[in-house]
Amino acid sequence: DDDLPEGALIDCASIKRPVDDAFDFVIIGSGAAGAVAAHTLTLAGYSVALAEEGPFIPTRSLTDDLFTTFRRFFRDAAMQAMEGKMFIPYIQGRCVGGSTLINSAIAWRTPEDVIDDWRDRFGLGSSITMSALEPHFAALEEDLNVHAVADEVLGGNNSKFLEQARKHGLHPTAIKRYERHCKGSAKCMNGCPTGAKQSMNVTYIPWALRRGARLYYNCRVHRVELAGGRAVGTLGSGASGTTVRLRARRGVFVAASTVQSPNILRRSGIRSDHLGHHFQTHPGCGMGALLQDEVNPYFGATQGAESIHLRVSDRIKFETISINPELLPVRSPGLGHSLVRRMTQAKNLVIWVMLVRSQAEGLVKQALLGGRDQVRFNLTESDMHHVRFGLSHIAQMMFDAGAKEIWTGIYGLPSILTSPDQVKLVADGPLDPRAYTFVTSHMFGAARMGSDPRASVVGLDFAVHDVPNLYVIDSSVFPTNLGVNPQHSIMALARLAASRVADTPPLIALD
Repeated sequence: DDDLPEGALIDCASIKRPVDDAFDFVIIGSGAAGAVAAHTLTLAGYSVALAEEGPFIPTRSLTDDLFTTFRRFFRDAAMQAMEGKMFIPYIQGRCVGGSTLINSAIAWRTPEDVIDDWRDRFGLGSSITMSALEPHFAALEEDLNVHAVADEVLGGNNSKFLEQARKHGLHPTAIKRYERHCKGSAKCMNGCPTGAKQSMNVTYIPWALRRGARLYYNCRVHRVELAGGRAVGTLGSGASGTTVRLRARRGVFVAASTVQSPNILRRSGIRSDHLGHHFQTHPGCGMGALLQDEVNPYFGATQGAESIHLRVSDRIKFETISINPELLPVRSPGLGHSLVRRMTQAKNLVIWVMLVRSQAEGLVKQALLGGRDQVRFNLTESDMHHVRFGLSHIAQMMFDAGAKEIWTGIYGLPSILTSPDQVKLVADGPLDPRAYTFVTSHMFGAARMGSDPRASVVGLDFAVHDVPNLYVIDSSVFPTNLGVNPQHSIMALARLAASRVADTPPLIALD
């Protein structure tokens, strides 16, 4: 932040007097969507304000301490969970840069079959097409240096997966990521200690601020202000309760995430039968294994290898991941001496996971008491068949890689598998989702886009139906989930939306 223009950063936790400022555009949220939109609009010559609920974290203040990271960067200290037949934790960043600060910077273009489905079932027609998105994907990939993980920072966990997935005909690849000069520190979840990860807090946000944008952080937006049926600004507050009013002459962009955006719209008076509905996600479940060989899981890209070979046929994606040492006891079997023994063998540990492109739909709402964001979600039986299939693939690959023991984490099965003959236990495992340990960070659809206002919240121009100048640009507008990591799609659609709005006069402009 040392080279940013004076006045570009406003810490709303320390302001003493009410704020009342005016801009061409106000953007709620500084994550993948909001940051890209801010940069796009400032390049077009507009004045822009970014309102971010969380803190601003310079790279130099990042820490290896995971508890501190959870408390400072993660929403609700990473303790959020979807409610339903079981609890599924969901992970969100709450800081400048949003989840891009703490994720693995994975770049996947929207699959063409998904775009075709949006066209056919939701009437997106010529509005959202691969040809329309292509220049935006290309610009993002150039700006953020997207490329596959280099061999020298793959590390043993990723390399072992690539080796076994090839043998199993899964056509794996090294993951494409947003990074410059990755050192393989395996600390993406803590925020990149070297600044190599091209998260929004080190790229599009400072780029926008240097072009005149202003960032109000530690600022919770309560609602979008409407006048005459159109969006005219936002009303929020700092940590001390001091009012922060940001007026918008040309429009407000909501980019607060699939969970928070629908509730902001609700608090703003938006009414739609579909607001908060059609929530979808990619629940993930994985297993650990101690191999015969040392792999050193604490060196290498946090997530460096993947396979989407079964994305369409079986609705699953495979990935590698390394976890912080502090989390290892939580996912390791045993107590006392047996747990300590496994911790001492962590140098031989691999962790491979599968994500299911679930068919289930959930609901995003706001609690009546306290206003807490709530998500209700239940996996279907069909989803669980895919989960079992994916996990059995992982177990077989782990044994083929020389696993001495596999940590299943599946209730009703042995906590440790020691023989390839036991893979059938996973394949025939329980269909009750409560038997599994899921987590997710990919969320979609609770303010979905569509041509028909009777079946959607947002129109083909990204504006809320019948509310001029109010745009939604995060993954809440996606009609479905993707089967691949969503950040690249979120940014491309946000860039497309902001570019179109920048080139089009507002329906109603304020004087």
